[in-house]
Amino acid sequence: MADQKPHLLLSGIGRNEDFQSRNQVRGAGVPRRDRNAHGIALRQQYSDALARHQARQSKTLAPITDETGIYVEIVGFSDVELPLDKLDNRAFKLRSCRKVDGREVATVFIPDPQRDAFQKKVHEYLNKDRAKGKPANQALIDSIAEVKLADLRSFWTDDLALFPKVTDQPVWWELWLKKRATDLSASEVAEQLAERLNAELSNTSLSFFDSFVILIKASVDQLESAPELIANLEELRRAKQTPNAFISMPAKEQHEWADELADRIRLDESTTTAITVLDTGVNFHHPLLSQVTTQQLAQAWESSWPLYDDYQPTSPLAPYNDHGSRQAGLAALGELDESLLATHEIWLAYRVESGRILPPAGNNDPELYGAITVGTAAKLEIDNPEFSRVYSLAVTSPADSISGQPSSWSAEIDQFAFGLEDDLQRLFVISAGNNQSLYATVDVWEQLYLAEIEDPAQAWNALTVGAYTEKTTNDDPDFTGWSPFAKPGDVAPASRSSVNWGWQKQAPYKPDVVAEGGNRLLSPDGTEVSDADVVSLLTTSGRTSGQLFETTKDTSAACALVSRQAALLMAEYPDYWPETIRGLIVHSAEWTPRMWERFGLLQKDQAPSNAAKTMLRCVGHGVPSLERARYSANHALTLIVQDTLQPFTKPRAKASGDPKLNEMQLYQLPWPVEELRKLPPEMNIKLRVTLSYFIEPNPGRRGYRQRYSYQSHGLRFKVINPGQPLRNFQAAINKVANDTVEDYQGVEGDKSGWLFGTNLKTYGSLHSDTWTGSAADLTDMHTLAVYPVGGWWKYRAGEERWQNRVRFSLIVSIDVPDSEVDIYSEVENLIQTSVQVET
Repeated sequence: MADQKPHLLLSGIGRNEDFQSRNQVRGAGVPRRDRNAHGIALRQQYSDALARHQARQSKTLAPITDETGIYVEIVGFSDVELPLDKLDNRAFKLRSCRKVDGREVATVFIPDPQRDAFQKKVHEYLNKDRAKGKPANQALIDSIAEVKLADLRSFWTDDLALFPKVTDQPVWWELWLKKRATDLSASEVAEQLAERLNAELSNTSLSFFDSFVILIKASVDQLESAPELIANLEELRRAKQTPNAFISMPAKEQHEWADELADRIRLDESTTTAITVLDTGVNFHHPLLSQVTTQQLAQAWESSWPLYDDYQPTSPLAPYNDHGSRQAGLAALGELDESLLATHEIWLAYRVESGRILPPAGNNDPELYGAITVGTAAKLEIDNPEFSRVYSLAVTSPADSISGQPSSWSAEIDQFAFGLEDDLQRLFVISAGNNQSLYATVDVWEQLYLAEIEDPAQAWNALTVGAYTEKTTNDDPDFTGWSPFAKPGDVAPASRSSVNWGWQKQAPYKPDVVAEGGNRLLSPDGTEVSDADVVSLLTTSGRTSGQLFETTKDTSAACALVSRQAALLMAEYPDYWPETIRGLIVHSAEWTPRMWERFGLLQKDQAPSNAAKTMLRCVGHGVPSLERARYSANHALTLIVQDTLQPFTKPRAKASGDPKLNEMQLYQLPWPVEELRKLPPEMNIKLRVTLSYFIEPNPGRRGYRQRYSYQSHGLRFKVINPGQPLRNFQAAINKVANDTVEDYQGVEGDKSGWLFGTNLKTYGSLHSDTWTGSAADLTDMHTLAVYPVGGWWKYRAGEERWQNRVRFSLIVSIDVPDSEVDIYSEVENLIQTSVQVET
């Protein structure tokens, strides 16, 4: 981009309007059952559960919490959603909801004073009629297939196959406790429980808005009585293990080249931007890495750990894992061969911090990885509170049984990024994880489908990075006759996707973008795959002497490269929010010609919307362009709005009800109308819009819908159609605007031209779409709206989160294929004129 210009940051152009959604979501209703037989059967099942509970009570220890009661398991019918809101009120306390063999299974706590409430519901169902002869409580009772006493497995929300089979062997569990307004805190309950059960309690814990997560080591036999002792048990999950088997490749000694490059590196000593590599530690004594990092910029989760592993030639069996140093090399300098072959000075506007989250040997004895990740980051923030950071995380773990579903790790990252407690938002860049089992005879795209993105890359607020490749040159004599496994521009062989995630209905599209991750070589007979150096990326090793360079690959490498892009943007635009930096990277991304070819092949076999969905779950929005993310040009304009709104409100007259949707923001942007009118009618122009925001997570697995949704809130954007009157546009989005449009008959104007369309922009907390059409049509598309949709803040009024305002970044760009056209200057003049008028 020859004419590099700064993006235009707009302020004060939004118009706040009261908002009410036009979308009315209606359920399909619960099928009617044989009223008499069904009601009597459920009544008997509940009586049996009470009797079993009473018999078991005499064998247990005295309760720990003041509140006592019974845990029951409510099993729904196949393909019928349980009415969760009716299972969480004064009488029933919903603890978790999961799906087993196509049926929803809810674990519910019923306090002793409310023990007869369920029987009363069934009695009314059997004997009372509502309108049109409909039984009382029909939606609740007819959705329930079975009621039974809960046991330890009822609280297990991971894959049942992972439930410990040996009942007397102690293992580590994640114990999720409900925060309660009682005399005992959740931590005190956990301590007393461990003492009663003679179990080991970890000193690491996580705290969410209404859940407290601790790690406890106990056998199944020891934990069996836990539900009888505490009234606030929500769920059990397996403690996560993170693999420490990282890539290890041979390297070449290049001391002279390293010294020459070190002489050309110039660090801006005044910079307060940092890439924080959360990994195995960074060797700050390496001749190149020492140019951007020091011991003062390093921390480890455990103070007893070395800050990095030092290679010891005389002790080859000593712990040594230099994955963090390899990441740091790419994050600081990009692909090293480009920097080594250059002759100019290399200016760096960011530093590298090192946060060691993995031990020097073995695995963490397992800890809660969210606490380790965030706790290590917090240490670095205390050391240098003035830094603006990009957190780079290329450490992943196999996904839970229901892949894509939030874990304690991903939820802790989401919470840390949202920054509600300290009002500090943070940007995380996370690798999608690598497929370690590649087959020479299977196409890379087919293997991509089956390789599911790993934990914690499902985090909503993070920028998740997959891998693609352009590396197809093979001049290594040791691999004569071997060919590149992936074609140029295609997905890298070891990348992962969310195509087959088990939790797709609500999960965001991941990865968000892809970056260079290297290739593999295929043997001449097509039976073997090799990860040769020749198609990998050159980076720094973790050694101070000897082999200073190493090769790396896959989504770890891609994560480091995108982290570098984010840091460059952060340094270039210090006023931009983390949400904006994330949005700019996605906004600049495009599919390669090979990806478009894949898209075309998919459209032959499935509907265009499904094909687009598959692409988004394989390669996200494509390969980001640092140049386009960083600069505008005369013919390529980017406008940025950083704004806030309050998604929900609670009318004073309805103090006891749920909050309602509150407001939207309407933007009429400065638009290059005069320049667009000069363009030939056959010329296609591109308009791209990206909306980026962070959500507060709700990680408890209680259904993830309506009031139990994972996200605190959602936002959407809408662009006015060509030929659509402003009042019609407002009325099409906002029910409140109907009062001003008496003859509203539906959406006017041409809705075509968008790549993804409305239905594909409803997942996650980052939405981006591209419109292609004529300049004449684009002249009308100057008005956008950002409006809220539901989330758990709307339904959890007692937490009073509904009063919060939320931040968002709106990014709008226009790209004209003719570089001689100057739309930038026209818009810049419009902005300056507007500022002068306001002044």
